[in-house]
Amino acid sequence: MRSFEGQHSDNVAIKRTREQKQRQVAQLKEQLATLKAHAAPAIREALVKRIAELDAELRQPPKAEREGREDSPRPPRRESRASVFRSDDTGSSAVAAASAAFASPRRRS
Repeated sequence: MRSFEGQHSDNVAIKRTREQKQRQVAQLKEQLATLKAHAAPAIREALVKRIAELDAELRQPPKAEREGREDSPRPPRRESRASVFRSDDTGSSAVAAASAAFASPRRRS
């Protein structure tokens, strides 16, 4: 069965906060320390690699939050057109626009 777009089974990285990353590093270090001597070397290498990746991410300065992005009004996507509803008609230009919009290409009179 296919997943819908945006589902966790998609190949999309999970976004974590800085605190969650710090907790994950601590858990991975604990898991690495408690590994048995006979554990597969691939498991040990994967843990070391993931810890190194998270440490590198945590060493970078945190990104500054964008200011004013959500509060600023957005410009209209396109110019408003004359309404095709009769109750909103304000003049003959609206009637002409509506008749031109719904005119059949076969009937030209």
